[in-house]
Amino acid sequence: MCVLLGDWSRVVASSGIVQQIDSFDEMLFLTVHWQHFISLHHQGFCILDHPDYDPGCADFLIYDPAILDTSTAAYVEVERILNTTQTLHIDGLKNAFAVMFLIGDQQTFDRMNVLVKARPQQYNWAIPMNGDFHFVAHCVMCFHDLWYLPLSSWVVTKMGMQKVVKQTDDNIANFKQYDHFTSS
Repeated sequence: MCVLLGDWSRVVASSGIVQQIDSFDEMLFLTVHWQHFISLHHQGFCILDHPDYDPGCADFLIYDPAILDTSTAAYVEVERILNTTQTLHIDGLKNAFAVMFLIGDQQTFDRMNVLVKARPQQYNWAIPMNGDFHFVAHCVMCFHDLWYLPLSSWVVTKMGMQKVVKQTDDNIANFKQYDHFTSS
C-alpha cells in the first residue's frame, strides 16, 4: 500500500505531494488496483455500477441524492452544489465536518477549483477531487485501444456498428457509445 503524505494547498487546489507522486511506483499501483477490481468481479460486483449505498451507521462516504434541477455547466450551478453540501455536512443539518472531499466529474472538479480559489474563506472546508467517471472513461477507451483489432473489430463488423464504434476515436463525447458497447 502506498501512503502519500503532504499538506493540502488551497493555492493550487491539490495535495502538496508532488515529490511523492514523482517517486510513485506506477506498476505496483496498477497491479494492486487491477487485482482489487478482479477480486470485486469474482465476488459478483460490477465496477461500472453506481454503489447501492446505505451503510446504516456513521460512515466517511456520503452519496447524497442528486440535485436534479442542477447540472455542472455553469458556476452558479456548482455554487448551488457547494452551498447545499455546506448546509448539509459542514454547518450541521446532517453532519458537522470541518473539511470534506468533494468528488465530481471533470467539469464539476474544474468549476469547484475555480470557486474555491476565488473564495477561499467561504469554501475553506472544500477539497475538490476528480471522480470515478474520469477513471471509467479512461479505462473504457484504454480497453478499446488495446482490444479493438484482436477482438472488438470482429464484433463491430458483425453487428454493423462501424459508424458508431471506430478503430480510433479520441473524442470523449463518444464515450457513452463505447461504454455501452464494452458493457454489452
